[in-house]
Amino acid sequence: MDAIPTAALQVLHNYELQSNPAPMHTYTSVITSLFSRPLSSARAQAWDLFFHMRYVAHSQPDVLLYTLMIRACASPISSGRSSEPERALDLWTEMTVDRRIMPTTGAYNAVILACAKSGLRRYVSEAFRLAKEMLDSHRDAEGRGAFRPDRKTFCALLEGAKRVGDLARARWILAEMVRGVGPDGYSLAGEVDTSINEEVMMHIFHAYAAYNPPFVRSIAPPEKDASGEVENKSTTPESSPDVLEATASGPPASEDVYPTFTHIPPQSRQEVLHEVRTLFQRILADLGEQDNELNETLPIEYKFQHVTLTTRLLNSYLAVFYRHSSLEESRDMFWKLYDELGVERGARTYVEALERCGRTRKGRERQVAAQFTEELWNKWEAIEESKQDGDRPLSPRLVERAHTALMRTSAL
Repeated sequence: MDAIPTAALQVLHNYELQSNPAPMHTYTSVITSLFSRPLSSARAQAWDLFFHMRYVAHSQPDVLLYTLMIRACASPISSGRSSEPERALDLWTEMTVDRRIMPTTGAYNAVILACAKSGLRRYVSEAFRLAKEMLDSHRDAEGRGAFRPDRKTFCALLEGAKRVGDLARARWILAEMVRGVGPDGYSLAGEVDTSINEEVMMHIFHAYAAYNPPFVRSIAPPEKDASGEVENKSTTPESSPDVLEATASGPPASEDVYPTFTHIPPQSRQEVLHEVRTLFQRILADLGEQDNELNETLPIEYKFQHVTLTTRLLNSYLAVFYRHSSLEESRDMFWKLYDELGVERGARTYVEALERCGRTRKGRERQVAAQFTEELWNKWEAIEESKQDGDRPLSPRLVERAHTALMRTSAL
């Protein structure tokens, strides 16, 4: 996997020299093999072979090969690089408009993912437009669409929503997926899989972590006194009885009473943390990790029973606390969460915690950060010395990030 398959390429070119080119699916297999190599030279060779094939063998690629190339635009060689939405849209237009090739659900998923992973709002909006086009186009006489979104479609849209901090759309996507899941945790529409798994919830937690809660007074829940009556502390228009009555359906500010999720996104960091805790407890309850006491709080039983507790899921859950909670609470969660659930910490777990320590505020939090960093670094040194991240080689990029975070914390 660390070398270009030159023998296969030579066989292809020998067929071309004999004016007897190989079938298109053979080129597709070789291009797929090249894209699977973690080498920039292999990816360049894959694109060269794609254009070379169109010149000497097959001028019109089929939908499978177009999908493969569009998917490559969504998956850069390094996570530090952006996707290529412009190239993906050019290929999409060529396939659907110029060549008039009927797309597939996989092709829609590929171009949506390429636009969503760019992290730019104009392309994220284009991803949602393509998703709407996917649902509305090619309907039959009874109004049924030819394409139905599957889990990959929803994950692609969540990629875009979380990258621009659009929690409202992320919550809507989760609600749509929950609505389509039956009591057994599987999709009610048997032909497509929309069950909620660990990847979906990882994207959801990332969306909460990227969300910047804007406190809007006009939709904030009213304060209540000890008797449960709404307090009218001001005569301003924002606190008039009519407005309070209209906003009474919003989520309560207190963490002791939280009847359900509403259509209004969280308006404070406390509400963000409470929603995330509730979702995570719902996952643990469906997995049998704790008693089911959430029927009144979040009455959607057995929707998350196919979620697997993995390191990256817990990392994404902790990321919400790094963004919206105090460092003390984040530190306590770091040391107890993985041990209680029996999940092993990975190299990225320590790196993200170190980076959180490098973003401390003035005052006592910096003393907490210094102590927490020392505890983390003692564990990190063993990982760096072993050069292993679980069953994989330790990424040099993670080592760089760890040392950068340590220097930043030391400077503070």
